[in-house]
Amino acid sequence: MPTGPATNAAIYHVEGPHDDVLRETIDRMGPLLYRFALAMLSNREAVDDVVQECFVRYWRELQKNPDRFISPGWFYKVTARLCIDETRRQKRHGEALGQIWDLERTTPQIDPMLHETDPRDELWNRIQALNPNDRLAVVLVYYEDLPLKEAANILGTTATFLKTKLARIRKKLAREGGDIS
Repeated sequence: MPTGPATNAAIYHVEGPHDDVLRETIDRMGPLLYRFALAMLSNREAVDDVVQECFVRYWRELQKNPDRFISPGWFYKVTARLCIDETRRQKRHGEALGQIWDLERTTPQIDPMLHETDPRDELWNRIQALNPNDRLAVVLVYYEDLPLKEAANILGTTATFLKTKLARIRKKLAREGGDIS
């Protein structure tokens, strides 16, 4: 899998009875899923793995039932679940490393007064610190600009519940010093 954004589907080597369908789908959904996964994860290699696994799962679905229509929401849902799984894996891995090494002694102390920070960077860091499900809701609605109903469908909830959840998240972020509305 490539290390850069999945904007050029020609880098994927596909052969099989449904190769044209897969290529077309990768061309159409690849860049969107890559951007979406990148908003959920900060590690580009993990993003590559997640997007690749999403297309592997799509390929398997295509093999089982070639006539089945798979909506863009299916891709977002699969990618979201894979991102949450990856976030949990990274957290477990980070906790294990933290037990092995004393990270506080090896982390250099940076004087915050030396660096000017963009409020958008601070907000983005707060969004990244949200739990994976809250971050997913924020990314789907505010970053991917999906309608509430479509985002709620991907999350497996109602638009009303999602709207309430996003209001709660906005209040939390506002208390911490930033707003996403």
